[in-house]
Amino acid sequence: MSAMTESRQPVFVSDDYSEPMGTQHNFADHFDLNDPDRAMTDYQRIMHEHTKRQLTTATDSARRRSAASSSNESVSSARSS
Repeated sequence: MSAMTESRQPVFVSDDYSEPMGTQHNFADHFDLNDPDRAMTDYQRIMHEHTKRQLTTATDSARRRSAASSSNESVSSARSS
């Protein structure tokens, strides 16, 4: 096995995007600094997708908590009736 396959790094994968999780630490290794506009655009796209997924995850989690809370309240009020 080569050193490349032994050293696994977490990867952010989303549809057509696949980038290392530590891009801020390895930016020059993964983006062409000779074309800074393209590097910036690619990085912004990846970070935008990442942020959208975080927001979706947080929203879904809040909805689950809210639904669980309201169902617990309806069970409590039904018992006290």
